[in-house]
Amino acid sequence: MFFVGVGSGEAAAQFASELNIDPSLCFGDEGGSVGDALNLNKGFKTMWNPPAVSTMMARNDEESLKELGEAYKNAADAIGFQNLAPKDMQDTLRQGGTFVFRGDLLKFEHYDEKVGDNASIEQILASVRK
Repeated sequence: MFFVGVGSGEAAAQFASELNIDPSLCFGDEGGSVGDALNLNKGFKTMWNPPAVSTMMARNDEESLKELGEAYKNAADAIGFQNLAPKDMQDTLRQGGTFVFRGDLLKFEHYDEKVGDNASIEQILASVRK
């Protein structure tokens, strides 16, 4: 399993270490070339989605949200916010997605339409078991 996010490789490694994830599994997509290749949604219109935010809040307990917030704060404190954030702030307007591959075969794909519109863990696990 690999994780790719906006920003630099340094930021991805720092964030990974804050969440106790092996940093060699985490990559930064500085400039958004991976997001562009995957045709991920982007732009200001994708940023506000109250129903999806409510769904995201419902599937995460307060402790997990605090842990994620603390990890972000600690990463920013460790390398500085300017080094954690993407150089091009437009990259922060890019949505993500979830893609499961077995070799070259795409087993599952989900494109986040707006903030909080993530694939369910049940869908992800089902695709891994196929």
